Parts: sequence; C-alpha cells; structure tokens
Amino acid sequence: MIGLIRKRKLGIALMCSDWRLHQGRVDLNWKIARALKVRGVDVVAVPGPDGLLAPARETEWRSAVRQIAVLAKAHDSVALAVVAHQRCAGHPVSDDEHEIGVAAAAKALKEALKFAGPVAAMVATYRSESNWGLKKIADF
Repeated sequence: MIGLIRKRKLGIALMCSDWRLHQGRVDLNWKIARALKVRGVDVVAVPGPDGLLAPARETEWRSAVRQIAVLAKAHDSVALAVVAHQRCAGHPVSDDEHEIGVAAAAKALKEALKFAGPVAAMVATYRSESNWGLKKIADF
C-alpha cells in the first residue's frame, strides 16, 4: 500500500481546524490540491495556523512542523501549503493581517523543513458558511 501512495503526487496543507473548512460541500482540500497541482493533500489542522509564529505558540509550531515532516517523508510530498481563513476564531485578526501572517508562516515552514518543493501561502475567503474561495498570497 505504501508503494501506491508514493507513486501519487501529494501535498500537505497546514490549515485551521475550523469545522466549516472541512465540510464536503466546501471541498477546500480539493481546491488546495488543484492550487498545488497535486492529486491530494494530507492535512495537519490547528486553530489559526497563520498565528503559529507568535512566541506564545512556539510549542504548537514545533508540533506542527514535526507532524508535517513525518507526512512529507512518508508520502514523498512535493508541495506544501499554509492555509489561513477569514473569520477565524483561532487567530482573530483582520484580513490583511491573515495575509501577512500566512506568508510569514509559509516562509518559516519552508525554512524549518528545508523543503525543496514549493510552499504556498493561501487564505480561504468567506462567502458563506458552506462556500469558501481560496486566494493564493505567495509562493516560496
């Protein structure tokens, strides 16, 4: 089975654990996979991933990096994304601050993992509880 997984082009998304983003009708995982140009994405979910670089969240940041490293090695991941979202209770900041924070987190993730492939910074944009867009902010 692992041999089959390794033949697929997979990515990893570090994203918010907010239930709204993980509903089938939102289909955010598929939107992220398309944006990364991969077949699918593994998900590491934490509240407010774009806020993980705050000093008070250092332990959470280290844990997320370890989890991503395990998945990247196990599945030969070719791309990563950090996905923030508007109206986030885990990191309640302005839309502009989400864009700044997610770009910083994506850049820091690439450096922490020494990841050779692309790392994208994205923001899920609110339209309704079951309708979210996806905006790419930066690639590293």
